[in-house]
Amino acid sequence: MCGITGYLNLNNSHLGSQQNFLPAMCKSIEHRGPDETGMKIIGPAALGMTRLSIIDLETGQQPIANEDGSIWIIFNGEIYNFQALQEKVRKAGHKLATKSDTETIIHLYEDYGIDCLQFLEGMFALAIWDSHKERLLLARDRLGEKPLHWSIFEEQFIFSSEIKAILTHPAARKNLNENALRQYLALDYVPAPYSLFKDINKLLPAHYLIVEKGEVKISNYWQPQTNPINIGENQAIEQAESLLNQSIKLRLIADVPLGVFLSGGIDSSLITALAAQNVNRRLQTFSIGFADQSFDESIHAQTVAKHIGTEHQCFQFPPDLALSTMTQLWDVLDEPIADASIIPTYFLSKMTKEKVTVALAGEGGDELFGGYPTYLAHKYVHLWQNLPRPLKQNVLEPIINSLPVSLNNISFDYKIKRFIAAADEPPISRHLKWMGGLPIGTHHELLTSDLMSRQTSPLTCEEELFGSNGYKRALMPEFTAGQDILETIMRLDLSTYLADDLLVKSDRASMAASLEVRLPFLAFPLVEFALSLPSSLKIKALTTKHLLRKLASKHLPENIIKRPKKGFGIPVSKWLQSEFKPVVDELLNETFISRQEIFNWSYVQTLLVEHNTGIADRRKELWNLLMFQRWWQKYFAA
Repeated sequence: MCGITGYLNLNNSHLGSQQNFLPAMCKSIEHRGPDETGMKIIGPAALGMTRLSIIDLETGQQPIANEDGSIWIIFNGEIYNFQALQEKVRKAGHKLATKSDTETIIHLYEDYGIDCLQFLEGMFALAIWDSHKERLLLARDRLGEKPLHWSIFEEQFIFSSEIKAILTHPAARKNLNENALRQYLALDYVPAPYSLFKDINKLLPAHYLIVEKGEVKISNYWQPQTNPINIGENQAIEQAESLLNQSIKLRLIADVPLGVFLSGGIDSSLITALAAQNVNRRLQTFSIGFADQSFDESIHAQTVAKHIGTEHQCFQFPPDLALSTMTQLWDVLDEPIADASIIPTYFLSKMTKEKVTVALAGEGGDELFGGYPTYLAHKYVHLWQNLPRPLKQNVLEPIINSLPVSLNNISFDYKIKRFIAAADEPPISRHLKWMGGLPIGTHHELLTSDLMSRQTSPLTCEEELFGSNGYKRALMPEFTAGQDILETIMRLDLSTYLADDLLVKSDRASMAASLEVRLPFLAFPLVEFALSLPSSLKIKALTTKHLLRKLASKHLPENIIKRPKKGFGIPVSKWLQSEFKPVVDELLNETFISRQEIFNWSYVQTLLVEHNTGIADRRKELWNLLMFQRWWQKYFAA
């Protein structure tokens, strides 16, 4: 586990001694790898990394070269099938100087070129400098578990795991990307390949980038093999268990202590049960608890831990730590992310790091196997759509909108009000409104007319919102009629919400605590299998995640199998009125907003009044704005 960074003279002129910016760039991402730092300048290329030692603690230092020193690599992540690949390159005649997975990649590159990526099963971001071809290769794993950013400033190609290292380079410039701002406001995150900084980009998952002869070329190297398969339920359960078990076995390989994040939900509980069968010691598990019972799941985690027999620790998260924890995260985050669960994720990561260096987690299970309640809303939305319009407009909608506002976790009034707000829209549009923050249709009221007039893209449809202009996402569904809407929505979530929200949250929160998180559900053979299954095996009647529940019933108590999904939330609605009120007053006030010249104060004021008086629950909108404001203050307020 590491952070990587570097730069390249696009004219291939050699870097002089006064052009060594690596120490400061590596220092900025030291939290990603506090164990050691490695730096190397090879002609026009500079490569740097910070290392969190997981595999080959004694000889795995980077950058690593091939036998004759003509090709160099820096690498962030884990290649889980590295032992089989080591045997492969040895048989091809290569001599390995280390036991690390990183060295294996460079020899695969020697033999197969860019096709070496096809052999890698794991999470990774890497950079290879090939002196023979005067070529820089960047690549990112299939699902986007590890981040990679790049930019060009003053004939310098600059890249890094995190944007802060790019901004440390003296050629870099900070400018707001106004189109990406609108994407963030609508989605609660900035989707790749964009960032909130103009001219700084994210490499998409399952893509590689080549810099050669001063030109940058980006290509997709993986499209999942997802031809529909005709399979019975029992056979599907057996195959899913086999693939998940195989994934977990590979992800248990480490030379440091390892545990599991256990929330008590289906995904993490199933991972815990299978992991416990594959270790010869008592497995360590970790969870978090809240005083607010509508958010607390710790009792379910304890039930699972007792059933399996793990060494379990539950860390209580008191509300008075909320602001200080988020303040620590603001120092690490380079972009706002309006997923408030990053706060407990970071707290849990910090506490877990005191016991282990690696933790398994359950991200990906919901998108692959149909776990979100939103999918049920899509399945049955036709019942609402088929009601007579007068009945909806004159009777049902007024009754629903008059329901008292509750600030509890995903309360009934919050869900039903959000449902009817977009239920009559086309499938993709309604999904984005159900999941997102401030819909595109509100931006003409929220944003100043001056900012709106400078937009270079209208952002009026889903393709533009996610950036389809020449970029092909490996998992993005085609926006065509007649498809299975549930499969379309699940693939949409897998390629956007998972990749650009959940995995970003997981990476930044865990890396800020110098903890490696591994995700067994994202093994690409399991992903391809899940995507080939019909939605009827995943969602039956009112039961989400049907197939995984059937699988989990072999290993877990019945009350865990049958409990509805709760989600990893925090009491944002209440915190906006209490713990976070000082920051709200500082960053969402008329003076600050007027000085920014980005938002219209009257619209923001309405959101604040409605939330504070109980007229409406504006947690999503206000938290989204607050996260952006703190980011803007950090980078642009002079």
